[in-house]
Amino acid sequence: MRRGFVLVEVSVTYIILSLALVALVPAFILAIRAAKNNEQIAAAAQLSAELIEEVRMRKWDQSTPLPSAHIAAGSALGTDTGETASDKRTFNDIDDFNGWAESPPKDPVMNALTDFPAYSRSVTVKYVDANLAASAAVTDYKQVTVCTRTIKLKPLCLNAIFTNR
Repeated sequence: MRRGFVLVEVSVTYIILSLALVALVPAFILAIRAAKNNEQIAAAAQLSAELIEEVRMRKWDQSTPLPSAHIAAGSALGTDTGETASDKRTFNDIDDFNGWAESPPKDPVMNALTDFPAYSRSVTVKYVDANLAASAAVTDYKQVTVCTRTIKLKPLCLNAIFTNR
């Protein structure tokens, strides 16, 4: 008589475990998708930060002397004479990056970052005033925005303010 109860108990246990596992499968799938999304966000943030650091290595303006010092007036945004808009190796100041776009992302010497073929990056540079409001006039502050995009992810954008020193 005891053997029959054990068989029934084991069968009921298997049924309960099966139902629990079936109920948990969607949670596992959701966790896997969230992990992949977080990985893409982290990669996009790192790619944006890397390009901002690349911009930071340049002079504030075309007429900024070396070593850096405050200059009386900045210049128009964008590439200058002798610089190639399609080759960031020729950029010597921050605003040369205005309008820059790359897909896939490239390192500072224009080699494609092969681990990120589905990503693209773009840069905008604008003058802002002391309150960080966009300014049509030349000011002592430039705002650099780097946006990184990939499939199924909203653009991830980082901003940095550079000053005329």
